[in-house]
Amino acid sequence: MYGFDQPSGDEEDVDAPARQADQLMARMEAAQEHLDKIVGTGRGPSRHVTASVDQEGRVLDVTFDARAMRLGSRDLADEVLAALGEACADAERQTDEVLREAIPGYDPVAARAELEQALAGWD
Repeated sequence: MYGFDQPSGDEEDVDAPARQADQLMARMEAAQEHLDKIVGTGRGPSRHVTASVDQEGRVLDVTFDARAMRLGSRDLADEVLAALGEACADAERQTDEVLREAIPGYDPVAARAELEQALAGWD
C-alpha cells in the first residue's frame, strides 16, 4: 500500500532492532560508570612533575617533587605541559578501551576522523 511493502517476517524479527537498542543502551550505561572513574596520569620528562586529569581532560592535580623546584621557570612550565599531555593521552587510551568493550566494532581512530570531518563542515 502506498509503495511501502513491509517484508514478511515473524514477530521476533520486528523486535530485534528494539532489543539491540536496549542492549546497547545497557552497555553504554555500564560504560558511563567506568568513564566517570577514569583518571589519566602523566609525568614530565624529568619525572619531577606528575599530573592527573579526568576523562574529559580536566586537570585534577599537578604535583612537584622537591627537585622540580630547582628547574628554571621555562623548564618547569615545559615539564607541566608534558605531564598534562601524557595524562590526557592516558585518559584517552582508557576511554577508548572502555568504549571498545561497550560498543561492538567501535574504532576510535575512525570515530575521531568522522568527528573531525563533520566539524570541518561547520567552518
